[in-house]
Amino acid sequence: MEKEEKEIVVPEFYRDLSEDPEKKGLWHYVFRSDDGRKPIRTPDGKPHKLPFQWKDMFPNENGHIEVEIGSGKGTFMIEYAQKHPDYFIMGSEWDYTWAAFAHTRMESRKVLDNAAMLRGDVFYFLRDAVKDNTVDAFHMYFPDPWPKERHHKNRLLRPDFLAEVARVLKPGKRIFYWGTDHKEYNEIALETFDAFPGCKVVERNTAEPTEGISTGFERKYKKEGRPIYRSVIEFEK
Repeated sequence: MEKEEKEIVVPEFYRDLSEDPEKKGLWHYVFRSDDGRKPIRTPDGKPHKLPFQWKDMFPNENGHIEVEIGSGKGTFMIEYAQKHPDYFIMGSEWDYTWAAFAHTRMESRKVLDNAAMLRGDVFYFLRDAVKDNTVDAFHMYFPDPWPKERHHKNRLLRPDFLAEVARVLKPGKRIFYWGTDHKEYNEIALETFDAFPGCKVVERNTAEPTEGISTGFERKYKKEGRPIYRSVIEFEK
């Protein structure tokens, strides 16, 4: 007799967004906790939606918003923000140490007028805070490939994530820039893009660094002789 598969129900939690009181431009998107520091679940089991507007993060924003997922030390975002003072760019890092380090560099390079750093899970931030048709482009370069099979579930490039990307991108030229040195993750990522409705890889594996800006990891990997895979993806709408 076959065993019935149990449905896995992922609990929903309150997640709050706030700017660091001591670090302008560093935003924390974290679980709301009880006195025992345990995350608090939503009573109805539904996502906790936030009344977020991009002007909350960028008071002077002009309507052009871009998002970098996994900013590392902030190399790309800093150079890109300097090159485009009229763009407003949010970087993101799950780990506080990396987010704070990137923020320190952003502050020293004086880009906080048009760049900010999110510390937290960017998937849930997109899902629960960002409104439809409000982002101009996405960048994702050299993310942690989570190479062990048991860790593949931690990879962000999956259909539910692409659904949020497609939802928040503005109508028109809807571009996602992708780069990695990890062959297997790259193949899985491109398969995911190829399979997603309305998604087209317009330049596959041979794209140049976006506007000539290489990330810190990319420069390191090139010196080591690793192959680099860069692609440009367009979402139709």
